[in-house]
Amino acid sequence: MSAVRRLEAEGADELVERETELRLLTRLIGDLEHGHGGSALVLGPAGSGRTALLDQVASLAAERGLQVFTARGSATEADLPYGLLSQLLASIPELVDVPWLHAALADGTDVHVLHELLCQRLLESARRCPVLLVVDDLILADEQSEAWLAALQRRRGNDPVLLVAAHSGSQDTDGDDAPLYLGGLPWENRHVVRLRPLSEAAVRQLVHAVPAPRLPVAEVYAATRGNPALLAEVLARSSAGPGPEITAITADVRRDTVLDLLARLPSDLAALVRTIAAIGTLDEAYLRPLAAPLGMPLNRALRVLADSGLIGTDPAEPMNPQVATWVLAATGADERAGTRRRAAELGHRRAAPEEDVAGLLLGSQPVGEPWALETLHAAALRRREAGDHTEAARYYRRALAEPAPPGTSARLRLELETVEASSCPFTGGLRLARATRISGDDTVRTRLSAVDLMMQRGARDDALRELAVLSEAAVDDRDRADLVALHWLAEGTGAGAALHGIPALADLDPAALTPTQAAAASWLATTSCRDGRVARRLARRAADPSHEPMTLFSPRLAMAITFTQTDDVLEALSVYEEVIADASAAGAGVPVALGLTGQAWIHLQRGRVQAAEDALAKAAASGPPDGWPATVSASLSTIAIAAALTRGDLEAAQRAVDAAGDGGPLYSAPYLLFMRGLLELDLKRHRRALGLFQECGRRMNAAGWLNPGLVPWRSHVAIAAQALGDEHTAAAMISEEWRLAQNWGTRTAIGRTHLSAGVAVRSEDAVFRLTQAVNALQQSPARVLLVEALLLLAGAQLNRGQTSGVPRLLREAERLATAYQLAWATSRIADLGKRLSDRPRRSFRTASRRWRALSPAATDLVRRVLSNASNAELAEELGVSKRAVELRLTAIYRQLEVTGRAELRELFDALDKEL
Repeated sequence: MSAVRRLEAEGADELVERETELRLLTRLIGDLEHGHGGSALVLGPAGSGRTALLDQVASLAAERGLQVFTARGSATEADLPYGLLSQLLASIPELVDVPWLHAALADGTDVHVLHELLCQRLLESARRCPVLLVVDDLILADEQSEAWLAALQRRRGNDPVLLVAAHSGSQDTDGDDAPLYLGGLPWENRHVVRLRPLSEAAVRQLVHAVPAPRLPVAEVYAATRGNPALLAEVLARSSAGPGPEITAITADVRRDTVLDLLARLPSDLAALVRTIAAIGTLDEAYLRPLAAPLGMPLNRALRVLADSGLIGTDPAEPMNPQVATWVLAATGADERAGTRRRAAELGHRRAAPEEDVAGLLLGSQPVGEPWALETLHAAALRRREAGDHTEAARYYRRALAEPAPPGTSARLRLELETVEASSCPFTGGLRLARATRISGDDTVRTRLSAVDLMMQRGARDDALRELAVLSEAAVDDRDRADLVALHWLAEGTGAGAALHGIPALADLDPAALTPTQAAAASWLATTSCRDGRVARRLARRAADPSHEPMTLFSPRLAMAITFTQTDDVLEALSVYEEVIADASAAGAGVPVALGLTGQAWIHLQRGRVQAAEDALAKAAASGPPDGWPATVSASLSTIAIAAALTRGDLEAAQRAVDAAGDGGPLYSAPYLLFMRGLLELDLKRHRRALGLFQECGRRMNAAGWLNPGLVPWRSHVAIAAQALGDEHTAAAMISEEWRLAQNWGTRTAIGRTHLSAGVAVRSEDAVFRLTQAVNALQQSPARVLLVEALLLLAGAQLNRGQTSGVPRLLREAERLATAYQLAWATSRIADLGKRLSDRPRRSFRTASRRWRALSPAATDLVRRVLSNASNAELAEELGVSKRAVELRLTAIYRQLEVTGRAELRELFDALDKEL
């Protein structure tokens, strides 16, 4: 145990952090020299340095001329009569000349006579020279040796015999004053030494004593938990040169130790260890009928294994999970499966918790009884509800190994294919298609769910084919209504299919639509850019809590997008939250990811970039990193690019673009193309941006998505075309988007179109457009767009020399940028503020000269304007029309070279007192 030793300057070896324990034992050795016996018990877990401490004590006693006899218990000799005592006898001079001793031990001479003779000889030897008996791993001693040690303890009296024993202490109480009868030995007046793990300071001392490379102390301490044996191995291996990580070294050491000990155990104890690893319990009522015949009582065998560290003593964790894994890896598959089957049958008979029985069945051979199938199916459903679809698939596959009626097997296969479509993305489409073809009387709802997942994966053509087949089946009214809604979503227009009995949306009364159909209708109204109020009413009808809740995910996701596009983002977030919860319970990873990316998009709209990135991280972690379907992978890339652009981090946006794939011709691909175009626009690569925006538009038109709220590609084509000098294209695109935005009617769509027009049109019209954008976006949830509009308007006003309103715009933009941590806006605000401060201010002389140049009537009118009188009030006071006042003021503004009331006040700030 060199890891717990440090080399002192004088060259002596000393145990680290064992000074107190060693001092106590040294005092007992001193007492023994003076003829006083006693006993001491050293307690500590495996690897804590018990053996090192006993070796130190034995060496000290030998140096002082005392007799030292040592022995060590072992799991391999725990059932060998007098195995430990034989080790002691080999060193006692008074017993060497007893010719019949070994035969007596072998043929079972009278035990009391034998014990009396051995005690008498040992005590005679101790009277001539004090004796130290050192017994390591006492708990592993055989019963006969324990009985003799107990007899010695009773016969010792005042003779100079000191017994120092050690074991793990797993069977003892923590209090030093508690009665202790270890292995049947009376330990009156004993001394207890408890070995604690090394502290972090001690670990640091030992690590620093090792030549370079020096290991990180905190990592070493965390990996070894202060266990001296593990620490020794880590330091030894690290000093040999570069190698595995510290955690890997500790795991290797533990595994090697476990497998070595397992190999050295008697076959009956090794079989017991494998049984415990297989069934995961220390309950003797389970173990006794399952374990092979033992050479010792079961409770004693468990104590032996606990002291060896192979099993624990806590019923909640009978074996360390890592140890169980290593043990099972060394166990034959047939033996493992057979043991678990017998344990499952026993658990079922004893009415054990169903979850425990299902866990045993998971790795067992087929049972062939109905209860086994029912237990496995119930466990699979629980895992699906908990969102653990990978584990649910394991239970389904195991359930299919049990004999079952054809209908039950079909239903289990269908549920398995549906779950695995979420957990195995590479074959998900194939699995869902196979799932819809499984027949059975009770599978229509599940087959609809499979089609639902197909659509979320972007397989609209496959979904339409499967719906056509399913429409021929006998279904109830609810399933028929959901089938119609899925068909409308899949074909994208609501035209229906008369051949398959699917009506067109236009042929139905909106008031008669089911919630699922209303959700699908709201999406179709959104994509076709009908009146936004109509789409919102349909979505609200679908979300009405008084109706039966929807179970399909595609209609609910479509409804959430409708709420988002109608500026009802709180309702959209609520719908997404419900979809995520239900999809997680069903083990459907795709709708979980789509729900999270939908939430992330709303967070970005509202300027909550960190919340968006958190939702993005959850979405990415909710499924396989490299195997999402195109719909999800494109959504993840879109949000990643958008978040980086919102933060103003163009390098991160470029990395996200480089890592993105194409989402296919429909679904998420237009969003991804649009984001790539925005990045090119920010990088001033206008021709590339124009191409991406135009391709985005082609795909949007192919899908029938006209709404500029979904992707405002037209206005951005206008911006890129304007930058390239194509004013005709820019004007046409802005005109078309403005028409559609007015038709949709939401504040966000109108404000965004005004904003884009303010960038793409001639400068003399920019202030008007941007002012309209600010007015609209102030009443929308699009906070980031509002900040952009405020800054563009401030810049446009500075360009035209209209500086009076700029400070207010910059203050509002700064407030929002600070609240939402928009770094890109902060730098632009600073630049605009510098431009404003650098403009020359009008002097007192200029203001006075212009004031004197006014006629008395104009001067009087200006005084009234500066006192905040409105045009209507002025008209009433002067007895003229409001239009006449406006004309007079326009002439005054032109004479003073200002653009309005705000700049008029700014001009005469220097004359405040006089006015």
